[in-house]
Amino acid sequence: MIEPSFFSAYNRKKYIATVDLKDRPIATRLCMLLEDAFDVKVIQLYRGFPVVVRDMEWSAGFAMRAKCPMVYCHSPVILKQMGAELKPLMAGQSCIELRAKGGVTLEAAFEIVGRMFRLAATQPGMMCQGDYAKREKLRAKAKVEAELGEATKKTKKTSAKPTAKKVAKKVAKKIAKTGSAR
Repeated sequence: MIEPSFFSAYNRKKYIATVDLKDRPIATRLCMLLEDAFDVKVIQLYRGFPVVVRDMEWSAGFAMRAKCPMVYCHSPVILKQMGAELKPLMAGQSCIELRAKGGVTLEAAFEIVGRMFRLAATQPGMMCQGDYAKREKLRAKAKVEAELGEATKKTKKTSAKPTAKKVAKKVAKKIAKTGSAR
């Protein structure tokens, strides 16, 4: 399960300051690609690297590693759709090495990653089973609370004391009908 304490707010300038000087141009470009695809408000730092987690589903992100930057795409739809393009760069189930590799130039790799981020922004990501169960429990709890809230509102409406205006209308009708307020 994802520990909330591992997350912190994303700020490109502050994040870039934590990256080795030699890696800053690549990290800056990756940040720009991520920001181009996703609203900056949904980007977070997870243990120090930029990621997008929406509704507990991991979508995309990257980490600066010693060997080369590692880009992550957690959308099974996108991984399948872009499989042939990503294959030379793949280093795991959802890990893409950002470097010249398998006949792909570094510039072409950046283009592929940018397109992948933009497509991933339109698709759901993936999550572990524990998080899925937790999310379903939270959704069920929210639904029950919403239903209880609606029931409480209805109860308040039906059991609320009549206002002076409503009482005056009733009395006026009664007088018009019977000629007396009693």
